[in-house]
Amino acid sequence: MENLKVTIKDIAAVAGVSHSTVSRALNDSPQISPGTKDKIKDIARAMNFEFNAGARSLSGRKTGNIAVVYQAKYDQFGSSLYVSQLFIELRHFLERMDMDVILLEGYHPETGASNISRLLRQQKVDGFLIVHNLITKRDYDSIQRAGLPVVQLHMSPVFCQKEELDYFFTDNFMGGRLATEHLISRGCRRILTIPTNDFDSEEFKQRTAGYKQALKDNGIQFEEELVVGIDSTYLKGYQLFNSIPEILANVDGIFFQTDIQAFGFLTAARERGIRIPEDLKVIGFDDAPICESTIPQLTTIHQPRRKLAELACNRIIDLISKRNNESRIQEVLFPHIVIRESS
Repeated sequence: MENLKVTIKDIAAVAGVSHSTVSRALNDSPQISPGTKDKIKDIARAMNFEFNAGARSLSGRKTGNIAVVYQAKYDQFGSSLYVSQLFIELRHFLERMDMDVILLEGYHPETGASNISRLLRQQKVDGFLIVHNLITKRDYDSIQRAGLPVVQLHMSPVFCQKEELDYFFTDNFMGGRLATEHLISRGCRRILTIPTNDFDSEEFKQRTAGYKQALKDNGIQFEEELVVGIDSTYLKGYQLFNSIPEILANVDGIFFQTDIQAFGFLTAARERGIRIPEDLKVIGFDDAPICESTIPQLTTIHQPRRKLAELACNRIIDLISKRNNESRIQEVLFPHIVIRESS
């Protein structure tokens, strides 16, 4: 084989171990026994394998693990299809960089104990990707004192100034504005918006603010009763006809602030003989893969999850490698609309 064609997975196949074991052995991780390290390094030399520049720069890392910290509610299907897809993207990018992912809740669901503190005590990770808005200031400070990098992703922190962190977010205000302007462009004048009941989350506040701005820009009076928060689940979207029948009878467009809510609503509308988009136009937010499979297919706001994951993973690797760490990198990416049948 030519050395440029040899990969860690090739070595893993010959050695009969996982590619993460090979990566750790070549990086002299203390988690791998000396005998296994010697075997893998002998195989690598025989195959003329050579680390690329990025891998060499990480050779001093301790564990080869990155913690991705999330909120307990995302264990439930439908709570956020977007975040579930984001986790998949993060894992794919980090595995390509020969890093392993430890996915865990920020706090123990029964005791409330900090899982971040536990990982720090056990020295199990080289950095943290935080997809959680309620991490305490104490935990952020603990990560900093341990000398480990942290990148905030998707959700703006409540208990820490975001300016103190590297972060990558979607412009949720712009997303709410785009969704509402699209419905207005389709002739809608009484537009219901459905945020979630997660009142601590800045993302839904911003989406609602974008909704209000679009109404104002188009000379449409904002009505408080047309903002109705429900849980971000399929069932709550399905039950909307029963929970707010009078409101639904007098609107011509609905902006659901998560796709999963819209999925349930579309099913209920079809069962009731309500034609979408002829009788009522509907738009979601996130662009979950299921949007193309609903009846009708769901128009939605696409969050750039793949780009966010790529930027966050590249940044955490740079910080671990002590590259480009003189100043914070803070980016807010624009979403865009994906027009399908529901509007």
